[in-house]
Amino acid sequence: MLTFGEAPEPEPGADMVLIRVDLVSIEAIDLVKLALYRTGMAEVPPCGVVGCQASGTVVAVGSEVTQFRPGDRVVAYNGCGSHAEFFAAPEASTWLLPEGFDSRVGTAAPYTLAAAYGTLFTRGNLRAGETVLINHATSSLGIVAAQLARQAGAIVIGVTRDSSRHPRLSRLGLHHLYAHNKDDVLAGCLQLTEGRGVDFVLDISAGERFSELVRLVIPGGRYASISVAGAIVPPAYGREGADAPAISRFTIAPAGPMRDRQIHAEVARLLDQVGHGTIQLPIEHEFALCEAAEAYDFILRGLPFGHVVMRP
Repeated sequence: MLTFGEAPEPEPGADMVLIRVDLVSIEAIDLVKLALYRTGMAEVPPCGVVGCQASGTVVAVGSEVTQFRPGDRVVAYNGCGSHAEFFAAPEASTWLLPEGFDSRVGTAAPYTLAAAYGTLFTRGNLRAGETVLINHATSSLGIVAAQLARQAGAIVIGVTRDSSRHPRLSRLGLHHLYAHNKDDVLAGCLQLTEGRGVDFVLDISAGERFSELVRLVIPGGRYASISVAGAIVPPAYGREGADAPAISRFTIAPAGPMRDRQIHAEVARLLDQVGHGTIQLPIEHEFALCEAAEAYDFILRGLPFGHVVMRP
């Protein structure tokens, strides 16, 4: 249960920056962690403050910090603590927001960019000409992944809960769109691919449609899910319900820790594309931080088109 209350101001370590928070982004990893906290599968952080990503102004730096100084506008990632007025994060997972950069978009960028890119390319090895199906394509991860996949020359199929937002997705460049509430997704994708199936399923859900969508993946293909897809075993597989051929199954996530130098550089490169408008990160709604429970419920009901942010 999310509650709003007082918490002590964090003390940054030698390699960390302390940020006065302007905006908080709710990321996919926050939703996963919240589910783990609620089921007792993970412990709430000792500080009691959840959340991993926020933007704001640097107010203090540790003794080992060299890239930032008080007054800098930044966005930062850490394992916990972002849902607050002050947020401490490692220098290695903090990025400068250039003058004029939309702070709402910047707040939402790092984790989503790293998770989408790392899943599709670093671990998923998506190549030009392949077909990728993105389930829950209106999510923040789905929208970014669709744009990155199209840039790479992949054929992008988007699947949504309903068709009301298909026009907005079409403007982002998705090639084909289906809706669970009116389309036979399995039949439609098989017809579209002339019975072949798809190379890659990016399932941005808790795996509730795994047994349906996994049947579309060709032998040797890839299936990535917010949940640990490898732990879910369908009773039948393939178009005729045959035994499962070998496919690669993994969790949607960055290719390494967010403070990793390569991940940091990758996010910086993609942030530059966001700044130039070649990658769009729609912000669906802004809540007050004291409305965090309502904000999470808004996302879990599948209502956003893109990100949700909160303001302290």
